[in-house]
Amino acid sequence: MHTRMKKRTATPELKRQCHRCRGTGLAPCRICAGSGRVMVGKNLNGSAIFDRCSGCLGRKTGRCSHCGGEKFV
Repeated sequence: MHTRMKKRTATPELKRQCHRCRGTGLAPCRICAGSGRVMVGKNLNGSAIFDRCSGCLGRKTGRCSHCGGEKFV
């Protein structure tokens, strides 16, 4: 009895849209939590002094850590 073995073909792995960034490739900045600014101190009146975030440069977003900004996983 002769059995024939099926040839296995490698199926390409399908990429899915990243669920964390919803396919944008961007996520809120981890340093400023998406506000675009950070508190650097207080003035003489006790009011907070803010400056542009050094992590996102004021853009409020950064590259998604899950997909690396590629939009798909």
